Amino acid sequence: IFWQSGWNFMVEWLNTPLGQQRATLPSLYLFSQLILFIIYINQDCFYNYLVKEEFKFFAIIFLQCHTLITALNYIIQWASMWTLWDYYASDDWRLMLIVSIASILAIITLTGHSYDLVCSPFIMSYDSIQYNVRIETSFVTEKMSPFLLHILNYIFNEYIISLLSILVWHGSYTLLDVFLYPNNENMSAAISLLIGYVLFFILMYTQSFQNNIGLLSTFIHLNFPSFIQNLRHLCAFFSCIFLWRGYWILFDAHIATISFVHESPYTSYVIGIIISFIILSIMKIASSINGPMSHINDDEYNLFPLYSNCFLVKWFNRKKNPNELSSGLSKITNVEPFIIVSF
Repeated sequence: IFWQSGWNFMVEWLNTPLGQQRATLPSLYLFSQLILFIIYINQDCFYNYLVKEEFKFFAIIFLQCHTLITALNYIIQWASMWTLWDYYASDDWRLMLIVSIASILAIITLTGHSYDLVCSPFIMSYDSIQYNVRIETSFVTEKMSPFLLHILNYIFNEYIISLLSILVWHGSYTLLDVFLYPNNENMSAAISLLIGYVLFFILMYTQSFQNNIGLLSTFIHLNFPSFIQNLRHLCAFFSCIFLWRGYWILFDAHIATISFVHESPYTSYVIGIIISFIILSIMKIASSINGPMSHINDDEYNLFPLYSNCFLVKWFNRKKNPNELSSGLSKITNVEPFIIVSF
């Protein structure tokens, strides 16, 4: 609902005379990139401020504001680039298929994995200063200043990986629009949700089992581990595509057509953004909108080795450790040294 409301708000505004001007979309994209650049280069200062903040309540509020600004900024980035692609690229499904496959291969070539295509509900984060302020890098660096590292990470993530991810999502989504009951929205949404949830439950809740018991031959697991991992990531990505598309179709067909929403779209979508974000913040998983900025390693029992479901992990850890006296607030503000890892 958060993403759909923000996205529909953008679509409504882009249909206004100002939004239809040629310079609007590139300007929005550059604006979003500027905000992200500020977030990247100031992440250490902001992190240190939150850690040293004496009033922990204010630290939590600032953290949630940071999450909200980042999430809204990503909506602007994705919606503007997605719309630019709609305007200037051919809608031929063959081209979409080629671009999607090429983008997937490019992501795997650059990063070694296709994990960056996977999002919620597979990636479930919890709101924490430790994991949602400083942005992890996939580079192995030595004797590089933090400022240069943040710039390098920003360029790689927000200009290369982000663009490739948008192309993959756009192409896959368009292909489903073309071939999956294009004239029957309810049927298309139902099949999307069915396929998405079947893949989700198989991949999400059998992670530990899949790692411990090889479903393929030992030879393949030992000699082609990256292939197996990327195959899982791609299946998870397709599950995300089906799930998000199913809910978005239902939202547009049955909620966006309500008279109040139709008559006051801006007000309705802002309300949707605010309510959904408040609910997620109360559950302490609002950062799942963006995914964790850093690798989360609180899964003591290796329940979710591939896709972290921090909400369930923390609940399970508390069940296993009933005598643990640390409060929820202390866990939010508990920090460990930041470690740069290489994928």
